[in-house]
Amino acid sequence: NDSSHPGPPEYFRLFTDHNIARLAAHSPQSALDDPDLKFLVPPQPPREGSYSNFGRQWPVVDRLPTLAEQNIPQLYPEGPIDRIAELKKLNHSLLFEFLDLVNVLIKDPSLYAARTERIREIFVNIHHLINEYRSHQAKESLKLMLRNQILSKRQTTASLLLKCDHLEQRIAALKKDAADIEAALTRASPAPTSAAQPESVHTPAAPASEPPSQCSHIVDSGFRSIVKSIQDLKLT
Repeated sequence: NDSSHPGPPEYFRLFTDHNIARLAAHSPQSALDDPDLKFLVPPQPPREGSYSNFGRQWPVVDRLPTLAEQNIPQLYPEGPIDRIAELKKLNHSLLFEFLDLVNVLIKDPSLYAARTERIREIFVNIHHLINEYRSHQAKESLKLMLRNQILSKRQTTASLLLKCDHLEQRIAALKKDAADIEAALTRASPAPTSAAQPESVHTPAAPASEPPSQCSHIVDSGFRSIVKSIQDLKLT
């Protein structure tokens, strides 16, 4: 069916809950003998030959067909060859055939068909030689892509480590500043006295404030948690 939107195949009606339940009770081989269940058994993937896809035949084993299989004469020798040298020869032949075609079109245009067919054969041979490099090109492209990924990850890791070192230095400086502030607060606090205050003198109670040691403990624990989080971020 070459329709743009073909209808589903008729055997789709066999995919019912009842048949699916029956299929579970059968082996794949016995289900193939049942006309209502054989379409429910998925086919084995092809391992040789060819298959049809959108009206075209494709080989199961992906390989480059030879020129002989395409009914195209091979214009370069068999066996191991210098492909670069052969491509240069074919390119020169192509230029010569094109000039010959121009000459034929000037003198006798009715003879153009043989020249254009010759040019087509040269182009197919050039294309075939280039296609033989496709597998090598795919491998090298994959290698290049992996190298770029490794380089990008290494650069990202180096940038993260640099940022972590910078943050550790900033945190160390903040901790030093906090220690200096705590020492200054300790020195500014009045020393406690053991002498009893006269009952007639009323001293207002000082506002409650958090002891410097407790403040230092909170600051230090917060810094420790930040440092631990940054150390966990490092990629080793």
